Amino acid sequence: MAQAESRLSRDIMAVLRARGIFCFKVHGGPTMMAGLPDIVACVPVEVWTTEAYEAATPERHGWFVGFETKTPTGGDPSAIQQHIHTKIGDAHGQVFVVRSVQDAVDAVETMSGVHGPEPLG
Repeated sequence: MAQAESRLSRDIMAVLRARGIFCFKVHGGPTMMAGLPDIVACVPVEVWTTEAYEAATPERHGWFVGFETKTPTGGDPSAIQQHIHTKIGDAHGQVFVVRSVQDAVDAVETMSGVHGPEPLG
């Protein structure tokens, strides 16, 4: 299964990079923190703050996003992975467990839309 997950990670990163998203693969090892997501990305988003709303121009930010890749028939994240995913969420990052390239695309599209109220006019 590890090869299928590696292939899925490569395919996801290719799609993310084609969309201009910075991302990299986390390679586990004896000196690496256990439980990190397989892929780390900075997904650009538009945020409507009060100032942005008044200027009718959203602020642009990048959100920390982790992608835990699992094959369609693979299991769920381990206990340590779930713990790290919770810690990332507590720090206002996002982690998505994805089982296909389309899952990753859907996750990015839900994040990269406009957040907050639409500008007037």
